[in-house]
Amino acid sequence: MSRPAPPSGSTEHFCHIESGSGIALLAAVVAALLWANSPWSLAYARLWQFRLSIGSGDFLLSRPLSFWIGDGLMAFFFLLVGLEIRREIHEGSLATPKAALLPIVAAIGGIIVPALLYVGFNREPQTRHGWAIPTATDIAFATGALALLGQRVPPPLRVLLLAIAVIDDIFAVLLIAFVYSTGLDGTGLLHAGAHPALAGVILGMSMPANLARRIEPRLHPWVAFGVMPLYAFANAGINLEGLSPSSNLTAPLIAGVIAGLVIGKPLGITLSTALCVKAGWCALPPGTDIKRVFVIGCMAGAGFTMSLFVCRLAFAGELLATAKLAVLIASALAALIGFVSGRRLLPAAPMPP
Repeated sequence: MSRPAPPSGSTEHFCHIESGSGIALLAAVVAALLWANSPWSLAYARLWQFRLSIGSGDFLLSRPLSFWIGDGLMAFFFLLVGLEIRREIHEGSLATPKAALLPIVAAIGGIIVPALLYVGFNREPQTRHGWAIPTATDIAFATGALALLGQRVPPPLRVLLLAIAVIDDIFAVLLIAFVYSTGLDGTGLLHAGAHPALAGVILGMSMPANLARRIEPRLHPWVAFGVMPLYAFANAGINLEGLSPSSNLTAPLIAGVIAGLVIGKPLGITLSTALCVKAGWCALPPGTDIKRVFVIGCMAGAGFTMSLFVCRLAFAGELLATAKLAVLIASALAALIGFVSGRRLLPAAPMPP
């Protein structure tokens, strides 16, 4: 008998959708890579350059399809991020300073260490600008990988991963606003001249509580199974023939992104959590220990959607393609290492009587 869907609005329901979205994202990535490296690769490239127009006369906005996906539909992704942040702050794991301290400290460690590792590999100004790429966590990819461990994962550990990912999103939006954004964009008419990331998050966080509770569960499936896979399909199609992974710039870029996500994320999250607990500033949730925190730290290295978004803001041309490829490799490695370490470090749940 199939398991019934969890009730809407619950943490379990949220994880249920994100786990399925992770599978959809993986399928979109595989399809994009196969098409971009097939005999029909030119058709893939031309598809995203097809121009769509909205409006008329002086109010005509004509942009390639890639723009409408990356700067149009992704506004709904960031709207959902804003709603998630709002919910966690008002009634979730970030509702009180005591509850929020542990995931905040863990997330900060998971941001600083990857950034430092990236900069350690990339001293040249051309690539150093991408230091924020390995600081992100993709909730769908990470939650989907964690779900593969089944009942080995206690609910508090799943909630901790969600809280860390939400805080990661907060920092990612701040980085987009202050590091990678020029502020107001005169072409962004759909968002009142603001970058879609900022417009979506601000709208979500400022929405009245009753309206936010109604919109989030309705918007979440559309973003998880529509917007995010489409964005992945449009951005993961990297033609591998045109890359030079051994060049003076691309090799350190690949190494920095992979080291940041695969090594920096679990290292930063685990060490910062251990220090915070040892200092007595916070306590681990019931059923959680440092070994389990290490597992979700590995899963958090699946940067994917947000990392790809930062790639688009930091680079262009070959460096952009190289950074995307590095994100895909690193996210897959992080999920795989998280799964293997989870199988080894998390005890199997007892069989039901």
